[in-house]
Amino acid sequence: MRYVKSGILGAFVVLAALLLAFGPRGGPDPQQVQGKTIVTYWEKWTGLEGSQMQQIVDDFNNSVGRDKGIFVQYLSVSSVNQKTLVATAAGAPPDIAGVWDGQIPQFAALDALEPLDEMARRFGITEDYYKSVYWNGCRYEGRLSGLISTPWCVALHYNKEIVAQRRDELKLAGLDPDAPPATLEELDTWAGVLDSLQRDSAGNVLRIDRAGYLPLEPGWFMTYTCYWFGADFYDPATRRFTLTDPRVIAAYEWIRKYSVKLGGPESMTQFRNPQLGVDSLANPFLIGRVASVQQGPWMANYIENNNPSMNRWRLSPELEAARKQGTLTRQQRRDHTQWGAAPFPVPAGAKDKGGRPLKNVTYAGFDVFVIPRGAKHKAEAFEFIAYVNRPEVMGKLCKLHCKNSPLSYKGNEAARAAFIADHPNPYIEVFEELASSPNAKGVPPIPIWAEVGAEMDFAAQKVYRLTQEPAGALREAQLRLQAKLDQYWQRQAVRKDSADRP
Repeated sequence: MRYVKSGILGAFVVLAALLLAFGPRGGPDPQQVQGKTIVTYWEKWTGLEGSQMQQIVDDFNNSVGRDKGIFVQYLSVSSVNQKTLVATAAGAPPDIAGVWDGQIPQFAALDALEPLDEMARRFGITEDYYKSVYWNGCRYEGRLSGLISTPWCVALHYNKEIVAQRRDELKLAGLDPDAPPATLEELDTWAGVLDSLQRDSAGNVLRIDRAGYLPLEPGWFMTYTCYWFGADFYDPATRRFTLTDPRVIAAYEWIRKYSVKLGGPESMTQFRNPQLGVDSLANPFLIGRVASVQQGPWMANYIENNNPSMNRWRLSPELEAARKQGTLTRQQRRDHTQWGAAPFPVPAGAKDKGGRPLKNVTYAGFDVFVIPRGAKHKAEAFEFIAYVNRPEVMGKLCKLHCKNSPLSYKGNEAARAAFIADHPNPYIEVFEELASSPNAKGVPPIPIWAEVGAEMDFAAQKVYRLTQEPAGALREAQLRLQAKLDQYWQRQAVRKDSADRP
């Protein structure tokens, strides 16, 4: 704990006092916990996702928890990552914290997490149990630092109705209207055909009525765009950023091209309002103002919540009755959704690091359980984490959140089939295949990830706002980020040396 405290206690001492005084409150019914070990679980989720996780907690408390004398107390906590670090430094952490993938390297580098390797092995949770991208993301410098609560990956979503309306134009452009674009070049052509733009007499874009594709919508994954170009922006072996790699620059030039084509930042600002929630009818994809987007599997839930007619597309009365009875096949469900999902395209001729054709590229992220250093009930906490990672429980939670699974299902094809069979997303197999791909990549193991994300978002803004060329913006970001990371490691070396002294 000396290492943790020397790294963060000084910076957060005031916040720690506030947290202890005004932090998460509330407690279970005394009759529920009499004679049981109370495991405190802090999670970021609120609303529907929070209530869905509460279902899982209740299931545990009424089964494994009841039998083993454990009661998990679920608390929804805002800024859970910051408060977990604060509480850990103050010596009063929760037993479990639900954080994001980017916090694994940050927390682990500060020695703020309990290693989970041995406990995981006792429950049969080893490398083969997970899809590789998720297992690797849970590890930091050879140690297992967390286990998944829910994962995701991203794919191309497209509106079949809009495609059908422009069927002849797509054919004239040399595209197959019955298949989504397979390359970025095809996506660019496809988007141009599906655009609906108001222009002045000189041909300049005045207003976007509909965008065929727009990198800024929703824009959540622009930091990872270089993955689809066969590149990485960080080398963990050398701890060096690689933002000046020509393929990274090419990715940002591709983003910039859309700003130029669609009239620059003014027309795009008028077109989209990032303050409006995506899980609402303000979502441009749900109302046909964007024909295709890069999004995660939860899009099926957004559609069902806000524009369910997109999940009832061209249904006959007989098929509608079958839908209500839950007897439609997966293929029938796909045939009658107004939207489709497919792997996001890559540049024509792109190769992976082994020189093979690049395909099935995705960014795969996740929410993660961690046990903070100094937690009082580590073994009991892991009982709950292992419970959530049972195939049937993980399947239930991922279906509720409308996400793919982190599990490999090796040797358990029946569990995989059961997960897919009645999943609310009829295209979940697309996401399962992408997450299993060797070209699925996650957050790099950078302990200053929050600063990296902010810096790269800033570079992207300069590019799509046309205030700076991609090469220059990325070169400046590289210099700043490398200096910050080098300084971080220097500070950590000093702190570790100090902590190791008698």
